[in-house]
Amino acid sequence: MNEQDSLFELPEPQNEKVQWYTLKDGTHISSQDLVKAEPEVQLEAMRRWFYRNYEDPVHSSPHDSSEGGYQFVYGGPYDAQEELDQEFGGTVDDHVIEKLASELDDECPNWSGNSDILSPDLDDYLFRSSAESVGHEEAFRQSAVNIERLLEVKVEPAERQVILRLLYTNVITALETYLSDKFISAVNANEGRMRRFVESTPEFKNRKVSLSDVFSAHETIKDDVKTHLLDVVWHRLDKVEPMFRDTLDVNFPSDMKELHKAIFVRHDCVHRSGKTKDGEEHVLDEGDIKSLLSAADKLVRWIEAGGKEPLAIELPSLDVPF
Repeated sequence: MNEQDSLFELPEPQNEKVQWYTLKDGTHISSQDLVKAEPEVQLEAMRRWFYRNYEDPVHSSPHDSSEGGYQFVYGGPYDAQEELDQEFGGTVDDHVIEKLASELDDECPNWSGNSDILSPDLDDYLFRSSAESVGHEEAFRQSAVNIERLLEVKVEPAERQVILRLLYTNVITALETYLSDKFISAVNANEGRMRRFVESTPEFKNRKVSLSDVFSAHETIKDDVKTHLLDVVWHRLDKVEPMFRDTLDVNFPSDMKELHKAIFVRHDCVHRSGKTKDGEEHVLDEGDIKSLLSAADKLVRWIEAGGKEPLAIELPSLDVPF
């Protein structure tokens, strides 16, 4: 019997990885289901994917007239039709892709890579640096000590508010670094916590997976979790609190008013040069910084004590007074 008379034929290898796309209501659709979806759903999935990965260069790319215009430091220039064809060709009908590409061309003829998207190598580095870091409390407390010391630096009165706003913002940065490193390392080190995180997080709970996609979804779940955790805004305590509660069994203190208020002040310091949306200026003093440090320190101690009031003998005070 020669090869042409073979009774059995091996199936073609299936190496294609199932892709997932986000819809407007926060649910997800797989590339396999996207094939059968209505054109409106296909357009929505493609549009959200495109805006997730590309942006108009006017937003972040430097412009240099002597060099010919926008400098595509985040990748590009990209053509919408080419990028959509590469991602969705063979999944979505050509005329649907062309319709969206035409709309995007009218908006911007040459697209930049999204300035908020990190390279895979940097993405992996950031996740591993959080997952493998140790001494989360000690790192926070060292940052707190540094901030306290910087409060003692003498500057001109006209510059004092600038320094105080920077230090106020840095307290929140130190806290969110602690929260992210603490949570990511805990989840990454324990399969049980990883499972609890997936089962309790709306983005994963609401994802509909057909039985035929179960194995593919399982293969990519750790990468999906990594991507999700890197996208978390860790100073959004209203979002982070249920993550700690549902995954790590750590409840935050009942009184978090000062920290929640500080998030709004921090936003105004970073994005509005210290002014509210109504134009009122935040005038800070050393007491505001120390009070915020104390509130942040209380939360860190609380978490380290497993979600309860810490004992003084378990967690000594900072090296400098608040």
